[in-house]
Amino acid sequence: MAPRVIPAPGVLPDYKRDAREAFECLKAGGVIIVPTDFGYGIMSASNEGIERAFIAKERVYGHTVGVIGSFRAFENLCILPPEKMDMIRVLTVDMDQSLNTVAPLKKDHPMLAHLTPENRFRVTKGETLGMNIGESPFLRELGHLNDEADQLMVGSSANITGTGQKLRVEDIEPKIFAAADLVVDYGLQRYHRYQRSGTILDVENMRILRIGAGYEIFRERVKKWWGYDLIPDPVNKTDTVGVSHSIKTAYAETY
Repeated sequence: MAPRVIPAPGVLPDYKRDAREAFECLKAGGVIIVPTDFGYGIMSASNEGIERAFIAKERVYGHTVGVIGSFRAFENLCILPPEKMDMIRVLTVDMDQSLNTVAPLKKDHPMLAHLTPENRFRVTKGETLGMNIGESPFLRELGHLNDEADQLMVGSSANITGTGQKLRVEDIEPKIFAAADLVVDYGLQRYHRYQRSGTILDVENMRILRIGAGYEIFRERVKKWWGYDLIPDPVNKTDTVGVSHSIKTAYAETY
């Protein structure tokens, strides 16, 4: 059976309504495909759903998936000194920047207790947890609903492993699409020009594990406010930033 797609044709997005529907699908054990700034993600909160998504992605033993949630969930699940925790809060909550993190976890936290050994192995690596803190209005609302229900959402990009981010629902492979029960279609995603996943930061060691979309913005903020000089982006330079350029159309002179 094909997944249900929202919003329906002719219906405008409503992030609170759509997040509520996604949450109810998760609560019922389902699998959802939802928008993130970096492309579409496939997620679940049940062991069966996590397994279904993992198999559809053709992941192999040893590949990880991550927790996706709010800064509040990150704060509850991870162990960091106050200054590092505050840094992640400012970057994600105050500066509205989605970020993938790796940080020491509270291994006995009750939100992890329901995971099967296989799924716990996929979500954790040693004593660390990989987590995406999503800060779009939709993901922030979905994260809030999950927090209130003590529900842990786990997932990864909505693509077969190694095929790259899918930035429109229409580009998602049929196998991945068919694995979902609900799809939230918000069109082309924000960082499509980068053709990258999200940045991954090892927070404890302040080490970049992956340079992702919008990394040059993230890097400048970290250096400006906390003094960490992270590795530069080899493609997106910022040394000439400061002058804006517009593309004029044939009608520009009338305005």
